[in-house]
Amino acid sequence: MVPRIRRFFDIRRGELAPVVFSFVYVAVVVASFLLAKPVRNGLFLQDYGPYALVYVYAAVPVVLSLLVPLSARVARRIGQRAMIVFSLWFFCGNVLLFWALFTFARIWSLPAIFYVWVNCFGVIAPVQAWSFVSTLFDTRQAKRLFGLVGAGASLGGIAGGALGRLLIGPMGGTVNLLLVLAVLIAAAALIVSAAVRRMPRRPAASALGQALPSFRGSLQTIASSRYLRLIAAMVFLVAIATQWIGFQFSMEATARYGGDADRLTAFFSGFNVSLGVAAFAMQLFLTGPVLRRFGMTYTLMLLPLALLSGSGLILLVPVFWPVLFTFGVDQGLRFSVDKASYELLYLPLAGRGRSQIRAAIDIVVNRVADAIGAVILGIATKGFFGLGGFGWGLRGTAAINAVVLAAWVFVAWRLRSEYVAAIGESILHHRIETERAAAAAVERTGALAIDGQLRSRDEARVLYALGALEAQRDAQSLPALRALLRAHNPDIRRRALRLLNESGDTGAASDVELLMHDADLETRAEALLYLSRHGRLDPLAAISNLEEFPDLSIRASTAAFLAAPGPAQNVDAARLILRAMIDETGADAPRVRHEAARLVELRPEAFEDELPLFLAAQEEDPDVLSHAARAAGKLGSATLAPSLIPHLASAGAAPAVIDGLSRIGDRALPYIKAGLHDERLPLEARRELPIVLARIGTPAAEQVLVDALLQGDAALRYRIIASLNKLQLAHPDATVDPGVIELVLAAEITGHYRSYQVLAAIEQAKESEEVVRGLRHSMEHEVERIFRLLALLAPAVDFESAYVGVSAADRAVRANAVEFVERSLPPALAQLLLPLIDPQVTADQRVRLADRLVGAEIDSVEAAITTLLASDDAWLRETALAARERLWRPAREALAGQETEPAVLGAGL
Repeated sequence: MVPRIRRFFDIRRGELAPVVFSFVYVAVVVASFLLAKPVRNGLFLQDYGPYALVYVYAAVPVVLSLLVPLSARVARRIGQRAMIVFSLWFFCGNVLLFWALFTFARIWSLPAIFYVWVNCFGVIAPVQAWSFVSTLFDTRQAKRLFGLVGAGASLGGIAGGALGRLLIGPMGGTVNLLLVLAVLIAAAALIVSAAVRRMPRRPAASALGQALPSFRGSLQTIASSRYLRLIAAMVFLVAIATQWIGFQFSMEATARYGGDADRLTAFFSGFNVSLGVAAFAMQLFLTGPVLRRFGMTYTLMLLPLALLSGSGLILLVPVFWPVLFTFGVDQGLRFSVDKASYELLYLPLAGRGRSQIRAAIDIVVNRVADAIGAVILGIATKGFFGLGGFGWGLRGTAAINAVVLAAWVFVAWRLRSEYVAAIGESILHHRIETERAAAAAVERTGALAIDGQLRSRDEARVLYALGALEAQRDAQSLPALRALLRAHNPDIRRRALRLLNESGDTGAASDVELLMHDADLETRAEALLYLSRHGRLDPLAAISNLEEFPDLSIRASTAAFLAAPGPAQNVDAARLILRAMIDETGADAPRVRHEAARLVELRPEAFEDELPLFLAAQEEDPDVLSHAARAAGKLGSATLAPSLIPHLASAGAAPAVIDGLSRIGDRALPYIKAGLHDERLPLEARRELPIVLARIGTPAAEQVLVDALLQGDAALRYRIIASLNKLQLAHPDATVDPGVIELVLAAEITGHYRSYQVLAAIEQAKESEEVVRGLRHSMEHEVERIFRLLALLAPAVDFESAYVGVSAADRAVRANAVEFVERSLPPALAQLLLPLIDPQVTADQRVRLADRLVGAEIDSVEAAITTLLASDDAWLRETALAARERLWRPAREALAGQETEPAVLGAGL
């Protein structure tokens, strides 16, 4: 029975206990309030009549203005949950005190005091209940389950009305119903106490460590947020509109039943029963599906539109039945569809401060509206504290209320977009915090950490830090490098000097001059190169004894000096020296060629004709290629682009080649475009071309990327999409053909569904752990590509933050991110994508969806491996081959000696 109920109401694993608790708790609280309301109305209307209601309407905000800050202060000391339990027992004691006073010491003002108390209880207790319930569910769960939880409110309305209707006679009149009310409130306190022990609070990760905001701080937060201001405005309008509808109902009921307390209590209780039955059915079977189908931004408008229709009826026919209908619509929808929708508005807020903000809006704003509404109502009818009234009846009050209801509709409509923006802001905040933490971690292990390693007394650590600096794409100079010029280890001195030389740090010239006489020959050569490059020093004039320097350093320094602009420039002589270095043979040839490449990078304009010699297809030295590529970039010659592109496959030279091609810019685009589609070009080189295009960063480069989107290789496709994302930020006005993006997006989503089919089949094999890990890793990249494509399709939507949120470990952040994606996408696309990113959808459910969507099931390990063998991921193909071999080996051994060939056995795999 229980599994059927869970399936019918879409209650998933681990949710049954919170749902049952929430349902019962809300039901008891609402039953208490809807039992207290008829008692309140009967006693008050009997003694004072309906027109005196304006005074208690105005008194309630005054009392709450004292209670709310006090309760907030207590909650900050003892905790929100403890405060809920305490306040319920406090209310229970109040009820017993009222019963004693009504029974034994009846005073004239007691019905008015009790009326104000009931209104305060009706504000505080439901707000506390829903605030507590909201801590148990995230946004996605709330959207599914708040309709069911809200059915508890409708059931409570039935129970409260039935108790009042059935027990007024047996209990001996209206006053004795207070004893039943005390029992209900005590039951609510016991339920919360039990739940506090069994259900530990699970705050959002982003809220951990944050202090609970003060009440004044909550009001300041509301004032500074457009979203919260709209919620406050809607609450303000709701309070006034429903107050006036309640006044109209009380006025007609008093006229109909002659002001008799018992008859009025029985009527109001019976009305609550009938209304509760309808609301319960609506909440149980309608609210949840409507919320899931249309979202709360549409259901929020249902109540004001219905009330606007009711007010129109009252304007046309100002009698009892239109008033009854309008009040019934108000109570029925407000505590079912509208209540569940309203509660969803608070879920995008940070969990830690949510209850305080909610209290400030639901209690303070609500009651201020009550006071203002009471003053206007008094003036519109029979006056208020000496102010003359206009004496309007049903028609007049309905006309004014229609204006308020129209404003309510407008604000509810505005909340539609602001709700999505609020969720977006919450996941953006999570993304910023995540990136800030990651950046701090990188910074701790980045340049400052390297600088610290360079200052270490451990030579191994210093050499490691020097290697890290040498591996960086752009050389950088750190303060500690200059100190290393005096290190004991000659290797450290030489490498530090080389880094200073390549980074362009000219501030170490005086220290480098001392190294001209260093004991290490290579260090003296580096010093000579440094001074000839940066010190404008004639190397021949500076060398007093040629035997102190190797021939290589003399030739390189002399060529650099002769190629430099100035009076002593002699390019022809420099080129002769360079040609001789290029033609060098023997054991030192690699070193000589490397120094020649450095020389070309230093003076590329002088050695333009020699540069292609370093970019030949047979060149394999990554250092030589790197110097040559940077030299080509400095020249900016498009004719060198075809020679550069194949060298992108060289892992060591690729960064420099990317830099060189990007400096050539748009002139290299024809060659890059051809390379993207040239399957003869190594795949490693093609995968680097999107990075080059992103570095070029022009609209023409962006168009080349768009034209290349339909690539078979997943890694290449990913880099194209990622590069388009970067260019989109640089050129927000540029347009990308949405048809192409939608085509690629559909293929990616379908492929991701297919991956779940493969994963489910592969996991059946015991020896497939490596394949499963690889496949899961590949699927993570598939999700990232999907979100990057969404960012291209809708640049104005922050899908980057949504991706970070979907990948977050925090349940609440994930739920907000999924909700944001759903509200930001067209319904058809959202319906297709959401099952893949919603953590509440199981892998089995995704496989079943994939079977229907893809149209071809994968029902065996063999079929899954065959699919992986056709993958464009080389690593997946290799692991699939290994898995096939392991799975096939037992069959081969079992059939050893038979005539069946292994190739036949493996054909189905």
